[in-house]
Amino acid sequence: MIKIKNVCKSFGDKHVLRGVNFEVRDGETVVIIGSSGVGKSILLKTIVGLIKPDDGSVKIDDIDITKSSSFDLHETQKKMGYVFQEAALFDSLSIFENVAFGLRTLTSHTDKEIEQKVAQCLSMVGLEKVEHLKPSDLSGGMKKRVGLARAVAYQPSYILYDEPTTGLDPIMADVISDLIINLKKYLHVTSIVVTHDMKSAYKIADRIVMLYNGGIIFNGALEEAQNTKNEYVKQFVEGSRRGPILTDRTFGMDKI
Repeated sequence: MIKIKNVCKSFGDKHVLRGVNFEVRDGETVVIIGSSGVGKSILLKTIVGLIKPDDGSVKIDDIDITKSSSFDLHETQKKMGYVFQEAALFDSLSIFENVAFGLRTLTSHTDKEIEQKVAQCLSMVGLEKVEHLKPSDLSGGMKKRVGLARAVAYQPSYILYDEPTTGLDPIMADVISDLIINLKKYLHVTSIVVTHDMKSAYKIADRIVMLYNGGIIFNGALEEAQNTKNEYVKQFVEGSRRGPILTDRTFGMDKI
């Protein structure tokens, strides 16, 4: 289980997270939504330990990574896979070496075992016989899938996705959504997904959390989000301009 309690984060005089509280239960997929610039990616990087909050706690399986030693943080991060918004592949490495990166650095697998796991993970995301290629040889959708293969290669308990369908055509976005569902179904991973794509959110979410003005203004099941009376939530999930306009001025902060 992941427990986020009273998490705060500022950059200079910009208060991005102002006491965020929510939990992610084992085996569920939680989708975090919210307007651009409200700190969704900052929250995700805080959960995985890439950013240290100014206050509050982030507990992963009862280990508070905000107060743990470097060793404990590293051991906890081994349980977590992270899918970056732009895939963040290593341009100078082959697709094989990109997917194998976590296996080489976080496990003691033999070269033969790594070779088998890389092939298995690439096959899982619908990519075969691309191991010898470089990231520059791939389309945007293929890069996203390689990033996903890399994230699951060492079998993490948790996978965090930062805008996994951004920049993709509707068909490829649906492919990525199906992959997220299948990873949960077959690998039993717990997922946190940051997205603006409500079609994807409706398809993959067990629960939706909305970040607004540095805090959580909605935390509930998909059906609750679809039937909410909260105008801010309703505006976002419907993609409608009815009601208050969600802008950075509304939040009282500039984009981060």
